[in-house]
Amino acid sequence: MDVFEKDVLEYIRKYHMFDGISHCVCGVSGGADSVSLLTVLARHRAELGIDIHVVHINHMIRGEAADGDQSYVETLCGEYGVTCDSYRIDVRMLAEQAGQTVEEAGRHARYDAFDRMRARYADEGCVIAVAHNRNDVAETVLFNMARGTGMGGIKGIAPVRDHIVRPLLGSDRSHIEEYLDRQGIRYCTDATNNEDDYTRNKIRHRILPLMNEINGQATEHICQMAMMAADYERLAAGLVDDFLTGQGIDVRSEGCGWTGDSTDRRYELDMAALKEQDRLVQELVIRKLIGMVCGGLKDIGMSHVSEVTKLYSADTGAGINLPAGARVWLEYGRLVFAGGENRAGDQSCQDGGLPGCVDIDITCDGEYELCEGRLTVRIYDRPEALDLAKKECTKFLDYGKIKQCLQLRTFENGDYIVVNSAGSRKKLNRLYTDCKIPVDKRRHIPLVTSGQEVVWAVGLRIGENYKVTEDTQKIIELNFNRRKQS
Repeated sequence: MDVFEKDVLEYIRKYHMFDGISHCVCGVSGGADSVSLLTVLARHRAELGIDIHVVHINHMIRGEAADGDQSYVETLCGEYGVTCDSYRIDVRMLAEQAGQTVEEAGRHARYDAFDRMRARYADEGCVIAVAHNRNDVAETVLFNMARGTGMGGIKGIAPVRDHIVRPLLGSDRSHIEEYLDRQGIRYCTDATNNEDDYTRNKIRHRILPLMNEINGQATEHICQMAMMAADYERLAAGLVDDFLTGQGIDVRSEGCGWTGDSTDRRYELDMAALKEQDRLVQELVIRKLIGMVCGGLKDIGMSHVSEVTKLYSADTGAGINLPAGARVWLEYGRLVFAGGENRAGDQSCQDGGLPGCVDIDITCDGEYELCEGRLTVRIYDRPEALDLAKKECTKFLDYGKIKQCLQLRTFENGDYIVVNSAGSRKKLNRLYTDCKIPVDKRRHIPLVTSGQEVVWAVGLRIGENYKVTEDTQKIIELNFNRRKQS
């Protein structure tokens, strides 16, 4: 057995890549890395106890050269006696449609195809084997460091993650090519790999060679650092998960890792308890929750975490917007993280066809619909007996004090309410705070307004300017019927 094959098999066993597995989807481009991976797996499939299913993606970028790669892979699979499914995918078109780089679109296309193949054999135990090697780890670490990353980016590439295994991750690229040369196995060379148009190629052709000039073991040392970073991250992740579990957020049961999800995507933390943690734990907790409400950590940086920590010294109601429509705000000593569908001002009702702002005709009776419910308006002369007892959803106003058109809507910046006979004003946000109204509920409180002045905040109070007095001659009666939540 060739020493390279022996090393790869030992690496597979070390990480239990095929334990309990009957099928392996192997991604093969035709390059040296994937051809060597296929060769080792095909030669030792009986020992490993797996059936191999090759997937090849023709990205339709390099014309005849790409067609030649496809033909070579299909022929090689025939020689090895393994199935091969080839896909022709216009990656440039996908990149344009999705607003991605060609590299990103190509990666998504490949893994989508791998996943579809794996689904065929999932019931019997199936993993996806890809041909990343030690050099890929070093390039990934340097790439992530250049664009900005935390410990998760420095840890590089995992040998096993979810349903993906990387049997060559302990092997150097030079050893892979030497193995194929010894075996007399040819492979395809993608001409674009020799160009510096892509960021990774610049790292591969310029930066890593210079680092290896400084120290011939630079690549190996970077990989060792990545393994240490992975260990540190696992330790830190445990501390973070322990804290979140103590706050009633059991991320372990969700199995969501660092970019989790939840049925409601709304999480609350006791800010005092958070501030008692080590600064690193605080930042990682915040970062994880941001990822959970944003649907992932792509494009999330330390600047987002820093903005959240500024809320430590803010007043209740203060908050910041996050990517993907998410938001975090301070609510009576608690930090609230919410996904776009749960943040304050959710427009789902309006999207369903109900208006967000309705003009009220104050010359006659009428009914007006808002997503929160229905307002019924009645106008009549003041009766001799009028029950002004406090009612949450029915109010009587002095019709003669209304100077301009009324509207039915929800909160807008600048809204205020008059709170006494002297005409003192209070910002509506301050009223909400005094009444301990949660921030995410405030934009769902129906308002009857006159410009920016609040005539009635339903369920709270009416403005002092509109109260019925002994001099009132005509009444406008408002009754709000809340819509039942489905």
